[in-house]
Amino acid sequence: MKDIQSEFDTRGLPLDMVGITGISLPLLISGKKNSVQPVSAVISFYASLASDIKGHHMSRFVEILYENSGKRITLNRLKFITSQAKRRLDVENAYLEVSFNYFMKKKAPVTGKIGYLDYRCIVLTKVNSGDDEQVLTVEVPIMLLCPCSKAISKYNAHNQRAIAKVKVVLRKKLWIEDIITLIEKQGSCEVYPVLKRPDEKYVTEKSYENAKFVEDIVRDIANVFSQKKNIVSFSVECESQESIHNHNAFAKYISL
Repeated sequence: MKDIQSEFDTRGLPLDMVGITGISLPLLISGKKNSVQPVSAVISFYASLASDIKGHHMSRFVEILYENSGKRITLNRLKFITSQAKRRLDVENAYLEVSFNYFMKKKAPVTGKIGYLDYRCIVLTKVNSGDDEQVLTVEVPIMLLCPCSKAISKYNAHNQRAIAKVKVVLRKKLWIEDIITLIEKQGSCEVYPVLKRPDEKYVTEKSYENAKFVEDIVRDIANVFSQKKNIVSFSVECESQESIHNHNAFAKYISL
């Protein structure tokens, strides 16, 4: 049968990334304490393309994913999957991006009521001829209370939910749960899935006593992650969903 993809291409232009995007798969994500969490993941899978080859056989990406979909997903497994694409397609570089919502059980601060909070996660794995890289991105909801509003107001201060996003280039394993916990501690207060009246009182008062701008959040998170030895580099950003403005507030830090 004629193989169009393997035909010679005369334009002499290599392509950096060719592959599939937006494929949904059930995966089993490995967590702390030997836990496993089933997630619905959305995956993009790419490989570089040499200048003299017309195209990739896209079905090979899908085949590799299905072969591994029932297995426990760790950082090493993701690197193995990406390496399979590099080997089977005989390319210089391969890339695998997996995004999913990761759930953690949380207790309300006073009543102890239990609920689940979801956190957006993305794991990007790059495999090439000698410099593999894995990048983990985690988005965490936190609460912010405005220091300026607190300082100038007699009775109250505006507060809102914000999203703090940390992207880390990993040197060694770093658990998603640990990243989430580190970020949550830097907000004016944590966000909880279930709040009764005593909990709401606690959240309101704690955030008032711990007022922060988005600039404060980003700097505080950056200080924490700069001390982590299992990180090559990182970036931190925070976007506050302002309650009294028709815009959001934003800050970002990129480590050297």
